[in-house]
Amino acid sequence: MPSGDQGMLSEAQAFAEYAELTADPVYAGYGVPRGDGHFVLVLPGLFGNDFYLQPLHLWLNRIGYHPIRSSLLANVGCSERLTVQVEKELERRRRGHLGKVSIIGHSRGGILAWAIAQRLGEDMHNLVLLGSPVGALAGAMRAGGFDPDRVRQFANPAIVEASTRVRNAVDPDCSFPSCGCPFALQIAQPLPAHVRITTIASETDPIVPAGAARIEGARNFVGGGTHSGLVVNKRVYPLIARALAGE
Repeated sequence: MPSGDQGMLSEAQAFAEYAELTADPVYAGYGVPRGDGHFVLVLPGLFGNDFYLQPLHLWLNRIGYHPIRSSLLANVGCSERLTVQVEKELERRRRGHLGKVSIIGHSRGGILAWAIAQRLGEDMHNLVLLGSPVGALAGAMRAGGFDPDRVRQFANPAIVEASTRVRNAVDPDCSFPSCGCPFALQIAQPLPAHVRITTIASETDPIVPAGAARIEGARNFVGGGTHSGLVVNKRVYPLIARALAGE
């Protein structure tokens, strides 16, 4: 994993990854399994919103799924508040069209995805995590509770500190995990056995180490590229398509 400023500067390569994707046949839908039309909720990473996920949304629609936006203006602050907001948007979009739902979560979006997957119950289908430390976080909480120093090992410490400062500003009443809110309880629980989990990480990720993205019992893939570029990487898209198709 690149360290320091050099690692963070490497994230600018995500623009090149996007350019490579748009020129590749996979973005037109060639060479990947077709979808069956079920809903796919896509969740942005820390400080992100649905805008930067637009290429992924367009591609999911192109290959035969119904992508659903998170509705988040920014993925920052109290996780329970954000999870409830996404739940309401999902319920609104699914009204009259109940059935299975898959979720793609990028980075912190994968942490929200874990809790939403718990709440969906039998309707939850496939979970695809892109550069998300949720498995390491959930495991640490199950093993002995929330240790801020240990959490900093799962993601770039500067990013963790920035997230905490903003959360304290926008949601001063949030005391995760001692709050005992539904999110705090659900994030520590393993997902039901019927949920297929796929993790995709980058070995050169300067934000979330590939080891923190790995989940025992999941289908774990590690490749190259940037953290931000995991949502526009031409080598990641076929893995997403196969995961959603249950292959």
